[in-house]
Amino acid sequence: MKEHRSEPEIRVVLTDSDFQSVYHDSVTISLDEEETVYEAKILHGRREIISIPEQENGIGIPSINRQYGMPVYSGRMEIRPCEEGLLLINILPLEEYLKAVVPSEMPSAYEMEALKAQAVCARTYAWKQMQEGRFSEYGADVDDSVSCQVYQNIAPQEASSRAVEETKGKIICQDGQPVEAYYFSTSAGVTSTDEIWGAHKAASWLQSVPCKFDEKEPWSAWEVRIPWSNLEEKAASLLKLTGRLKSVSVQKKSQSGAVTELAVATESGSQNLNGEYAIREFLSPGGCRITERNGSTVDGGQLLPSAYFEILKQDEEGVTLKGGGYGHGVGMSQTAANEMAKEGYTYEEILNYFFRDIELEEMF
Repeated sequence: MKEHRSEPEIRVVLTDSDFQSVYHDSVTISLDEEETVYEAKILHGRREIISIPEQENGIGIPSINRQYGMPVYSGRMEIRPCEEGLLLINILPLEEYLKAVVPSEMPSAYEMEALKAQAVCARTYAWKQMQEGRFSEYGADVDDSVSCQVYQNIAPQEASSRAVEETKGKIICQDGQPVEAYYFSTSAGVTSTDEIWGAHKAASWLQSVPCKFDEKEPWSAWEVRIPWSNLEEKAASLLKLTGRLKSVSVQKKSQSGAVTELAVATESGSQNLNGEYAIREFLSPGGCRITERNGSTVDGGQLLPSAYFEILKQDEEGVTLKGGGYGHGVGMSQTAANEMAKEGYTYEEILNYFFRDIELEEMF
């Protein structure tokens, strides 16, 4: 890691408008307001890769919709026909990629030192993904969804771009090797280790640390009531357990307090769920209202806000959960980083708080 390299390019496979699939039935390319449509059924069976060079005004993709509307991409584009549809791959310098990741992952109104910490985490995560080849079957390094890092859901912003520029090339290392620089929204008062995902031993840089900086954030505490009917659907689809739901019960928690094993019992049998993601998916509050710390209510999504919860009560209608935090809880809390920045912490100090025994090194 000591020698400096030239800035690498990253290859990003772009998902559809719902971030659900990397395959597209058709792709529309807009170059200076002139549109060209590529249809999967027409290009099917062709081995050729369609290459679109970098454009001064960027490459627009009207067939994809993002939070800010039609996304416009830096770098160049490849369209690859394959059996399942069209793969759309954006190839661009890593630092340009980060300028469209950071505002998509952290509000650009956050403090500059928090944005810098986020930029270093995002760069480290991307660099690690590039080494591991997880998306090589698509001819890419990463995708643009939450399974990697959200890219271009929000257009580059001045503050977040500055944060990328002022940390150029810096990544988090331990013993000269890049770490998995995880981050999440809001803590429940403590961070998790990767043991919540089944690791037999926590990674040395991912220690559980107390986190009081974000204790006044709305998502630091929440409550939700979930009807049995919702959970019976999940029991049938995820666990193949049918019939009336009889109970759910916490079987195991991590050292930091996240639920890592949940028992589910129905008329047809019982089964244990393991891992924070599977548990949060089963306890989906979709269609329910979640009450936050400040008393405001928000619509529930596909996942329970976090695995830091307790079961307050169960009755004939459903289950009431009381919890804290938003996200998986591993690594850096973004809202805590913002509060730390307000208190005068530098981005290096923020990173050294959440990740232990690390060094910041320049990769190029």
